[in-house]
Amino acid sequence: MDDFARAFFGVNDRDWGELTYQFDDVVHTLNQVQANDWAAFLHARLDNVSDHAPLDGISRGGYRLVYTNTPTEWFKANEKARKITDLTYSGGFILGKEGEITDVTWDGPAFNAGLTVGTKIVAVNGRAFETDQLKAAIKAKKSPLSLLVRTGDIFRTVELNYDGGLRYPKLEKAGSGPASIDTLLTPKP
Repeated sequence: MDDFARAFFGVNDRDWGELTYQFDDVVHTLNQVQANDWAAFLHARLDNVSDHAPLDGISRGGYRLVYTNTPTEWFKANEKARKITDLTYSGGFILGKEGEITDVTWDGPAFNAGLTVGTKIVAVNGRAFETDQLKAAIKAKKSPLSLLVRTGDIFRTVELNYDGGLRYPKLEKAGSGPASIDTLLTPKP
């Protein structure tokens, strides 16, 4: 990784100007570092659509992706810094601080309920919206949730069909001993 970064990005040391590149430039530099069919490797990962996340590198790196009902410290810090409530894995949406939807996951429960960016959640199961109350309703795993929402000057009630509880992604070490991801992320002197 370091050898590739040095060869690819270290072309004009201390020159902060723009330097464009093409796909073949990446393949050529990778082959200088380690001979392989990098074009096929990259095309398989960039041009093809998969029905699941590309987790092979993580698992070969000694970890596995798991979901827990409590957010990691990084997840909480990210929510705090962005002033959001990230329910991407717990219903398929992200909320701003006033209950407005700022992101909707394609084909997720919120998307399938007809929720869109800019819609504001006014009430959850007949009670005025509060983030903690929404999380508690999701945690209870009782589907559907009844959401009173406002889009512009239109109010409507939508049913959010999701009963998976609160879910937060986390990388978990798959075995004992050093993992290659640990080596990759270890700071260099």
